[in-house]
Amino acid sequence: MSQYKQSEITNIYWASNEGFKGGRDPLGIQNSSIATYSKLLPGLTNLTRHIRYYSIYCWLLSEYDELEKKGQNFIHQYNFIRRAELAIALIMKDQGIGAIVGALFVSQGRYKLVEESVYNLADGADYESKDKYWTFKTGAFGQYYLGSLIYYELVKIEEGRFYLRNKGKELAVALQNSVDKDLRDLLLECIQDGNISEEEINELQPLAIHKTERESEEWKYLNHLLTKDDDNNSYRKDTIYLLLRDIENGKDVDNFVKNRFLYVSEDKKIATSFGWYFYYLCECLHYSIDTIFCLILSKVHELHNPTMQVLSQNIVELITSNLGEENEYKTIDEWRKKVINNIDYLYDELRNAVKRQDFILATTHAISLLLKLYTEFENCKKDILEFENNNDLKRQRGIFSEGLKSYVARYLSFPISFYLDSLIAQIMQEHTVVAIAKMGKNNSDLRKFIFEDGRIVLVEQRYPVETSPRINSLFNYLQDMSYIDSSNKLTDIAHEFIENYGKE
Repeated sequence: MSQYKQSEITNIYWASNEGFKGGRDPLGIQNSSIATYSKLLPGLTNLTRHIRYYSIYCWLLSEYDELEKKGQNFIHQYNFIRRAELAIALIMKDQGIGAIVGALFVSQGRYKLVEESVYNLADGADYESKDKYWTFKTGAFGQYYLGSLIYYELVKIEEGRFYLRNKGKELAVALQNSVDKDLRDLLLECIQDGNISEEEINELQPLAIHKTERESEEWKYLNHLLTKDDDNNSYRKDTIYLLLRDIENGKDVDNFVKNRFLYVSEDKKIATSFGWYFYYLCECLHYSIDTIFCLILSKVHELHNPTMQVLSQNIVELITSNLGEENEYKTIDEWRKKVINNIDYLYDELRNAVKRQDFILATTHAISLLLKLYTEFENCKKDILEFENNNDLKRQRGIFSEGLKSYVARYLSFPISFYLDSLIAQIMQEHTVVAIAKMGKNNSDLRKFIFEDGRIVLVEQRYPVETSPRINSLFNYLQDMSYIDSSNKLTDIAHEFIENYGKE
C-alpha cells in the first residue's frame, strides 16, 4: 500500500482537515530541555547571534523618538527599523560573517537599484513592498531580538509601538558616545532617504555588527549585560566561564554539553555545571524515546500499514533477536543492573546508529540508555530533584525525573518483551494525544500516523533530533566582544575574566 504524503492529504476527513503539518517535537517532550537551557543561558536565543544588535536597536529607537519630536520623521517605526536592518546587511555583505539579518536577500541580489551602485532601501525593506528582505512585519527585531531586549529591561512594547526603558536609553547613549556623529547621521540619512550607495556603505563600516570597539562605552555596557549576575542566579556568567575554560584547555566547543556531563564531579563547586549535566541527561532521555518512535514509524511504512498487533509483534521480535544475554534476564530491572557501558558511550552509539538508519540497533541502544539513565537518577536523585524544583522545571513535560518514572520505573518488574510491547503502545498513544492537543483550534493535523479500518497508516517519517542550547550564540557574542580572536583562541580579556572568576 502506498504511503500518504502530507501534500496530498487534504479535505478527506469528517472534520474537513486542511492537511497534515510537520513538527519538530512529535512527542512533546523537548520543552523540558528548552526550559532548562533557558535557565542556564538567559538573555539570548539560538537566533540572536550578534550582541551589537542590542545597542543598534536601542539607538535606532532613541533616534526615531527624537526625529518624531522634531516632526522630521514620516516613516512608520517598523519600516524605520526594517530599513536599518537592510542597511546593516548591505554593510556586512562582504565581511564573511554569518547570522546577519537580511544576508540571504543581499546575497541573492534581490534588491533593486535606484541607480548604479545605489541600493533602494525603501523597496527592499518596507513592509508594503512585494519582494522584501524579511516577511515578519517588525523585522528580525520583533521576531528574534525583542524577547532578549525585554529580558534585559531595555525595551517594552505598548499598543503596537516599541519604547525604550531607562536601561535602553543608557545603552543608546553608550553607542552615541562610541560612534562618530557623522557616521550616525549618515546612517539616519540613508534610512530616511530610503537608499544607500556603495560609497556610503564603505564609510559606514565602523557600524559593522561585529566591530564593537573594544573598551568603548558601548562595549563596556554590552559586556556588563553579558557577564553580570542574573537576578536569582549566575548561570549565564558561570556558563561563560565554563565555555572559556574549555576553549583554554583545547576542548571542542561542540562538546561543551557533553563535557559538563563528563567533568561534573570536577566542577561540583559550580552549580551551573550541574545544570548542564542535567540538561545532557534530559537530551539523552528525549533522544532515546524519539528513536523508538522513529522505529515505529519506519516499521509502519515497511510493513505496509499493519495492525497494531502485527506492528508491535514485529518490533519486539526484531529487538529481542538483536539482544544477546539480555534475553536471559527475567525483568527489565535485572537488565538495568547489568548495563555496564557509560551514558556518554551509549548516547554516542545511539546517535551513530540513527545516522546509519539502523533503527533496530539504535532502539536497542536507546533501551540500554534509558535503563542506565534510571540508575544515574537513583544515584543522584536528591540533587536532580532539587535542581528541578529550584528552577521550576518539575511541571515541564518530559522533565528527567517524571520521564524516567513514565518510561522506566513503572515497568521495572516487566519481562523484556512485555516492556517493549507496552512502551510501543504508550509512545503511540502519547504522540496522538500531544498531536491533537497541539492542533488546538487550527485545522492543521500534526499526527505522524493515523488509524484507518484497524490499520496504521504512515503520514510522515520523523527522525530524532536534539535541541540546540544557545552555546553557538554565546560563542559568537564572545567573539564579537573580543574574548575570542579570529583563530578561536582566548584573548587577554578572556584570560582576565577566568582569573577574576569567583573573586567579585
